[in-house]
Amino acid sequence: MADITSAEYQQYMALRDQINEGIENADSEFMLTTYSMLRTVMNKRQKAALQLNIQLENKAIREAKEKKREQLRAAKEKE
Repeated sequence: MADITSAEYQQYMALRDQINEGIENADSEFMLTTYSMLRTVMNKRQKAALQLNIQLENKAIREAKEKKREQLRAAKEKE
């Protein structure tokens, strides 16, 4: 599975929002169909994007937890 950065995830979500706006603001059946098809593709990627975002959150939490653990151990050693 490919890695995704927070910035990439935010770009992905912004693109989803643009597609949703395109559906709402479509002036022709052609554009409505085009945006709808794009939305279908984005839906398929949604699960992957959410999973990768969860992995990013878990990584950040692990890093914060390890940093906190080191601080607590250092404080305990000073006692």
